[in-house]
Amino acid sequence: MINKLGGLSLIGAAFVVGHAQADTCNDILPTISEQLASTYVIEQTAHKLANKLSSQTFLKQCQQHTNQAQIAEFITAELNLIANDKHLSLVYDPNWVSELSHYKAGDQEHAFADKRNMETPTDNYGFKKVELLDGNIGYLDLRVFSDSHLGGETLENSMKFLQFADAIIIDLRFNFGGSPFMVTSLASYFFDKDTVELTRFESRSNGVVTQSQDWTSPYVPGPRFANTPLYILTSENSASAAEGFSYAMKNLQRATLIGEVTAGAAHARSANIVNEHFVLTLPTLRPIDPRTNDNWENTGVTPHRLVKSDLALNVAYAEALDKLRNTASNNQVLHQWVYPVVKAKSSQFVATPAHLQSIIGRYGKRRIFIENEKLYYQYLDDPAYEVHVLDKQLLRFSAFSDARLELVTDKKNKVTGIKMHTFGQEAKMYTKTGTL
Repeated sequence: MINKLGGLSLIGAAFVVGHAQADTCNDILPTISEQLASTYVIEQTAHKLANKLSSQTFLKQCQQHTNQAQIAEFITAELNLIANDKHLSLVYDPNWVSELSHYKAGDQEHAFADKRNMETPTDNYGFKKVELLDGNIGYLDLRVFSDSHLGGETLENSMKFLQFADAIIIDLRFNFGGSPFMVTSLASYFFDKDTVELTRFESRSNGVVTQSQDWTSPYVPGPRFANTPLYILTSENSASAAEGFSYAMKNLQRATLIGEVTAGAAHARSANIVNEHFVLTLPTLRPIDPRTNDNWENTGVTPHRLVKSDLALNVAYAEALDKLRNTASNNQVLHQWVYPVVKAKSSQFVATPAHLQSIIGRYGKRRIFIENEKLYYQYLDDPAYEVHVLDKQLLRFSAFSDARLELVTDKKNKVTGIKMHTFGQEAKMYTKTGTL
């Protein structure tokens, strides 16, 4: 099945560089021009591209390049001076041409778009990680939207694993795209049985424009999460299908997006053979959101919370817990317990040597000390436990999460004691009694 949204990948990266024949440009430009004129998704732009490639001036510029790889790079760059389309490119790759020809001859054209995006079980169909974070927050790290007939069972198992999560975070920061059918499959889990229009598609073939609609499914295998808070993480590398999922869920007001503005690759491409050496990746379809009558081409998807991508997970995690801790539920006490730790992590506090020295000392029968550049807490002669400074006041134990320390300070920010917080119990105060 053709990958409508496509994956933003470095296609043709392994070029076989050879000297171009004198007639290379004469040979390929008419074919490329015809394909653009009849099929490029935006008709007005299509004619501009075709006219440019048909001119004698462009032919002369093309003939100045000495090998076929350079010709491909030149034409790609020139086309995008007009189109500025991340999915439009000319690729010199005879091996790819051969593979495409094989699939077309085998009547499998509709199951093949870009060989470098074909999913295999070795990457678990893009499902990198699924887990429950502390506080009963579900986390799914999805690296590619595989076709549903390939990764559908893995999606189903992932959703079953997360079925009791109080909120879900979907991480698309390293997702470069993939299949729109998996976008629909994943999105369907987050609505009830009443179908919802996700997006519309406008395609162009042989000069004719057609439209279609994409709706959520009234049936999903496994649990639904229609009322579960949903957070989506994005980065500037999130592209194509990852953007399609994010854009639809944002405009449907079904998810909170946190991270960076995405890549801006909305158009979907097909792989067209030009001759025995070249492939034209040609955008033939574009999504149109029924709520905005637009898409994210060149502009990207802007998240609700703009933060650096490496901070996005902890920001989303803290926001989810903050919302839940103020909501009556069976896990409210757990959410309240975990929230301060996650909130502290999201601040990325770095302890100075002076701050560490202010913590070191005796607290009655307890002491906090540094050994081998690590901070430890110890009660009498019991084993010492490593602790980490999360912010100006909070210390976390490495070995367990059901207890933590809070620094107590005076008006001059001098440490005067510690509070031992234990899950489900009242905090205990220990006054600082001296230095080590």
